[in-house]
Amino acid sequence: MRSLYLLPAVALLGLLAGCDADKMKDVAANDSCSLDSPVNGSEVMSNVPFEPWGWAYNAVASTIPKDVTLQIINAKNDVVLTSPVARVPRPDVAKAFSKPDLANSGFVGKIDISKLDAGTYSIKVIQQEGNFRYNCTSPTKFKIQAKKA
Repeated sequence: MRSLYLLPAVALLGLLAGCDADKMKDVAANDSCSLDSPVNGSEVMSNVPFEPWGWAYNAVASTIPKDVTLQIINAKNDVVLTSPVARVPRPDVAKAFSKPDLANSGFVGKIDISKLDAGTYSIKVIQQEGNFRYNCTSPTKFKIQAKKA
């Protein structure tokens, strides 16, 4: 008789265990990306398109996740803008790592920063693959200058 009560409990636990299956898992991946532009200390104008570029890949699986997003982070460490970017060829990265599979590890974006306040910012590169988000925080700091009247 006890086993009759146990069966629904086990089924419920199995169901609850599957609830996290679709949950995104964040992974620090600071050794598998580079923000090549802007360079540290750069000043960019808020009234011209901001075009950051660099490279990123999943070092654990040696894959290149298709989906790449950049987060612009202010001096208070708040994410103030998120933008998808496009993958582009980077044969120089493949050559530097002696890994031909990294030939398409590049990314480039064209981001409207006109609504951002003047100040110092940084960028986080996020690659998504399946249920994993590989977060790469660039040490690069750049300044946004207000548009001139």
